[in-house]
Amino acid sequence: MTAPAAAFAERIAAVAYRPGPYRLPDGNTLDVYFDPYRLAADPGLLTETAIGLADLLPADTEALAGPAMAGIPLVTAVSLHTGLPAAFLRPAPKDHGTWQQIEGTDLEGRRTVLLDDTARSGASLLRSVRLLRIEGARVGTAVCVLDRDAGATALLAEHHLVLRALVLDPDSAR
Repeated sequence: MTAPAAAFAERIAAVAYRPGPYRLPDGNTLDVYFDPYRLAADPGLLTETAIGLADLLPADTEALAGPAMAGIPLVTAVSLHTGLPAAFLRPAPKDHGTWQQIEGTDLEGRRTVLLDDTARSGASLLRSVRLLRIEGARVGTAVCVLDRDAGATALLAEHHLVLRALVLDPDSAR
């Protein structure tokens, strides 16, 4: 890791890492939790993160998508930085109004990159990609702030997806 990249990773850790233990949805625990809301609440760090995430986008990217909740501030910040249109994924279709699960720009036929805060096993990223693909988005890349190196890269590769991360967790495989 280059000195600027290491310094950036340290800034992210200082703002967004919280000592645990924290329980994960699969029942496992983490000793350190990455809190994406603390990152998103720091305008300077969010801007720097958006620039870093934008650098990881494939050159042919036509749209961005981010899942609720942590992905939404990230996709919005990267959209503002790049000028790319954005879409926002709900956990389930809205039961009123538009009845949609994907809000924002139309993704039909567009080369879309999924942006999220963390990759661990890759299961939640894969669920989001499946939803995007069902809606007609052409998704080949997922980009995250933090890769915990716990299987996401391999799982996504099985589904023809590339995972790119801004920071690799120094204590990966938790």
